[in-house]
Amino acid sequence: MATIKDVAKCAGVSVATVSRVLNNTAPVNEETRQKIESVMAELHYTPSMLARGMRKKQSKVVAVIVPSYENPYHIKLFKHIEEQAKRLGYRLILVCLEEDKTAEQSAVMDLMTRNVDGMIMCTYRGNKKDIKNIMDLSKRLPIVFMDNFEFDSEISSVVIDGYKGMYALTQHLIALGHRRIAYIDGNSGYKVANERRKGYEDCLKEQGLHLMKDLIYYADYEMSGGYEGARYFMEETPIRPTAILSSNDIMAIGAIGYLREKGFSIPKDVAVAGFDDIELCKIIQPNLTTYKQPLDRIAVEVVKLLNAKINRLITKEERRTIEGKLIIRGSTDESRPDQMFPSHE
Repeated sequence: MATIKDVAKCAGVSVATVSRVLNNTAPVNEETRQKIESVMAELHYTPSMLARGMRKKQSKVVAVIVPSYENPYHIKLFKHIEEQAKRLGYRLILVCLEEDKTAEQSAVMDLMTRNVDGMIMCTYRGNKKDIKNIMDLSKRLPIVFMDNFEFDSEISSVVIDGYKGMYALTQHLIALGHRRIAYIDGNSGYKVANERRKGYEDCLKEQGLHLMKDLIYYADYEMSGGYEGARYFMEETPIRPTAILSSNDIMAIGAIGYLREKGFSIPKDVAVAGFDDIELCKIIQPNLTTYKQPLDRIAVEVVKLLNAKINRLITKEERRTIEGKLIIRGSTDESRPDQMFPSHE
């Protein structure tokens, strides 16, 4: 079985340099880092998690909190976070916090007893009481948030610019000639939902378009909510929309399901766009126009920030904002062919 000394010898570096790469305790030249990682792979070297944890009084376990197992976005995000965490020797626990507040509190307490080194909060939920509890917890445990909350104090977070993304999607639909653009929103009690909706509303106003309140439908981030939203727009509103914009892809796909079921042509009769760029966007027909969240980049920043907090490499809370990318597909532009594996994205 290879040892850290074997890795150092084969890579032509000191044991201390290998240790810095393993623990990310100090900067290492990227070329040197890649060489060390390549040697570790060749030698099948696996650092002792127990020994490292005992030396640093760390469990090398991180909890990742998600609001749902049903949205493919969170599963893909977890995969990217896990890949980055493994590079630094961390193992992950995936925890889903449903709407049941008792279950949420129980899950958090359970994680504390398991002695996790830190948490990555991917959940967008949070009433005032939950937020206070999380803030109290963050004083004792390193936490990085992946959504915006209404906190009174500073927090460490890595977030997508939801306002900018939804503004870009709305602008895209307006450029195609749409003037009656409906919006399927998530729960308005969440700041992340409010920021995305504001991007939609501000774009309409700045383009001189009237904001029609009956063209906003509040749903639950699930596919059935998108289906019901589309049904409401097409059956109950005085004037049907020519485009439907959703605050996530899952609800947009639900809307497409309703429209196809009722015989509407997409995008000829109604254009549809979502937000996230989950894998289903390239499977549903027509392929779904969306705002892509670069999960690989997001995961890198989240793990780097949490690791820095765990090892006390930073003393102040940091907020890192990641920009996404508008991906135009056939659900809004019929000239775009359906492609499951497009090379240009």
